[in-house]
Order: sequence, then C-alpha cells, then structure tokens
Amino acid sequence: MATDNTDPTAEYRKNQSWLYDSKAGGYVRKTAIGLLTLVIGVFVLFPLYWMVVTAFKTTSEIQQIPPTVFPADPSLEGFRLVIESSIQAGGYAGLVSDLFGITVTSAIDINLLGLIVNSLKVAVGAGLIAVVLGTGASYVLSRREFRGKNLLMSLLLASLMFPGTAIMVPEWELISTLGLFNTHLALILIYGAMTSPFVVWLMKGFFDDFPDSIIEASQIDQCTPFETFWYVLVPMARNSLIASFIFAFLLAWNELVFALTLLDNSKFTVPPGLLTFVQGFNTQWNVVAAASIIVSIPVLAGLAYIQRYFVQGLTGGAIKG
Repeated sequence: MATDNTDPTAEYRKNQSWLYDSKAGGYVRKTAIGLLTLVIGVFVLFPLYWMVVTAFKTTSEIQQIPPTVFPADPSLEGFRLVIESSIQAGGYAGLVSDLFGITVTSAIDINLLGLIVNSLKVAVGAGLIAVVLGTGASYVLSRREFRGKNLLMSLLLASLMFPGTAIMVPEWELISTLGLFNTHLALILIYGAMTSPFVVWLMKGFFDDFPDSIIEASQIDQCTPFETFWYVLVPMARNSLIASFIFAFLLAWNELVFALTLLDNSKFTVPPGLLTFVQGFNTQWNVVAAASIIVSIPVLAGLAYIQRYFVQGLTGGAIKG
C-alpha cells in the first residue's frame, strides 16, 4: 500500500526506458523526428518544386530521358506563351501594338486573365454567401433552444462527409431547371451551400464561448437581438469570419468537377481552364506549369497578408478568458 510520502515516480524509475531517459536516446529520437520531417517535407514540397523547375525549362529539355533536376538552360518560353495567349485571347493585341509597337501572336487560345477574374468572382461570391448564411445560422443554434436542434446540427455535420460528386446529378437537374446552366451564379450558390455547414460549426464554437456578460450589457443598453448580433458579436468575431471566408474561398478557387460540368469554355474558372492546356501527347508542360504559377500568385499574396487572422480564427482567438 503506497503512502502519501511515497515518491510517485518510484515505480517509473525502476523501469526506465533507454530511448526516453538517456542522453543517447534523446539524440536518437531527435534524429528520427528530423528524418521523418525531412521525408514529409520532400513529399509535400517536391511537386511544387517540380512545377517551378518545369516552368523554366524548354519543351525539348522537358522531353529528355532521364529528366533534369535543374534547368540546363533556363528559359521564360512558358511564361511568354501564356502572356501572349492571354493578350490575344483577351482582345488586347491591338492595344499592345499601339502602345508598344509589339505584334502579339500565339498558337494557344486561352485567356488566363479571364480565368483568374472568373475564379475571383465565383470564389468571393461563394465565400460571402457561406459566411453570411453560416454566421446567422450558427448564432441561432448557439443562443436559442428549439426542438430538433441537435438533429439539425448532426445533419449539418453529416453533410460534410459526402463528396460533392455524389450530388452531381441532382445539382445538375436543379441548375438546369432554374435556368442557371453555364452561369457563374450557379457555382456561387453551390459552393456557398457546400461550405456553409463548416462555417456553422466554426462560428458556433465562437458564439458558445462568447461571454454572456457582454450580451447582457448590450441588452441593458436596450439593443435588440439583431443589434447585439450585428454591432457587438460580428465585430468581435472578425478572425473567425476571416477564417471561414478563406476556407470557402479556397474550396471555390480549387474546385474542378462542378465547374467543368456546369460551364463551357467561355465561362471556365481556373481549374477547368488549366485543364484545357493539357492536350494529350502535344501538351506543352512548361506552359501548364507557368500558367499554374501565375494563377497562384493572387491567392498566395492574399493568404500571406491575412494568414494570421486565419490561424487565430481557427483556434478561436477572438475571445480569451
């Protein structure tokens, strides 16, 4: 029978583990963790590295076997073809010729700038819908009690488990019935609906932890429930709102299946638009890689600016204590 004066670590000390309790074991653990981190880092980052390297290779070098790890003769051919194609397809060839005296011609007929604009339109619209609907629903689910509340929350959670392709046929029928086929509004509504359940769960966690004293103070000041929500809770939920918007934005920006099914070439967003660069055995992979880098710049620039809000929002950093 152990007494209060017994060392609680005595039994553990009798069975010391060399790996965890010796200096040499510490070195082994750190080395193993370092190697595992290196392997995972290479696995994750190598595709990005290969895309960048490919963008600076010529077509002949890309076709070499074995492939080169570094460009033997770095070239901007891929970027030139993408820019020339965008200028010509966008109808700016005459303007460039008048301003700079440069004749722009391209065998590729893809308007990359138009693809970026289309994706921004769809992604921003879907993000706003998801945030507005998800935030309102989460506030009601957090601060109101009603019959079927738990069932509704379970259904919202279950909806996140189904792949988007599982509802492709009914979605296509619905969009066709509403006359929204080949419109960006169709994608905005679909993407907004797909990401709203996630926003509900994220924002509900924020509202659940919101101090009741602040809400009671607003009620003393004779604020209506809507005024409390709009003027008190929403400003303090900025980080969580930004995190929700980024999640919805990225899903809409990267989604391929719905965009490829519901749009034609003239309305394509970035993912299906980049897919048109792939042309069987005649694919110019340096052009594909260059286009991928260019379309990533707006997203990377935006995320670099607001990433701290994203992390704080996911961890519920808007309210402390």
